[in-house]
Amino acid sequence: MRYSVIIPAAGSGSRMGAAIPKVFLRLSTVVGEPSIIQKTVEIFALDPECERVVVCVNREWRARFNDELQGVPKVVLVDGGETRQDSVRCGVEALISLVAEPLHAKSCVLVHDAARCCLPTDVVRRVVDGVYEHGAVTAAVTVPDALSIVTDGVVRSSVDRGNVWAIQTPQGFWLDELRLAHLAANADGFVALDDASIVARAREVRVVEGDRRNIKVTHPQDLAVAVQMCREG
Repeated sequence: MRYSVIIPAAGSGSRMGAAIPKVFLRLSTVVGEPSIIQKTVEIFALDPECERVVVCVNREWRARFNDELQGVPKVVLVDGGETRQDSVRCGVEALISLVAEPLHAKSCVLVHDAARCCLPTDVVRRVVDGVYEHGAVTAAVTVPDALSIVTDGVVRSSVDRGNVWAIQTPQGFWLDELRLAHLAANADGFVALDDASIVARAREVRVVEGDRRNIKVTHPQDLAVAVQMCREG
């Protein structure tokens, strides 16, 4: 089943504490090994079912993105925005210009975090299949840990984890619905951490099974885990 993907990659990744955006960090000390952004993009670009990969980048680092992704097929670079939400909206508009208008209603688009470079391909398949079956889905996993509300460093109450899921990406939608949801969010001043929350204001978003290996590289210890997983294949 055919799809396109938007990868917002315009952030700095300040929590990593690196001198460059974290997506340029390498997944191995071996010369020539891929960066985080290369690894993430190739998950989709090498999939025969993927039609295009729209990467939303920081304009100041565009030349570096060109170098990192040179030779990777299907890649379209567009300028991102100040926030992740802004960047996805830019990616959506870019896709709208690339897809013939009659196909907007049934053009499947995924949104995936640039820093989730350990994404198993079977999760991609489940998300794409979920869009074609349900219209709007997100990868997610159940939460195994005990959860508590904490204020001022003190545990105040427990949270029933029975209905709690950790939301991942990719998240998948029909292109026209994602565009309308972003336009509405922008008009209303609604800010969200992910696209499922934006789309859920207008329609039901289903959960499909994610994978615990699908970590988001945010802190230095996450990078060490990702390097190890890539080494193990």
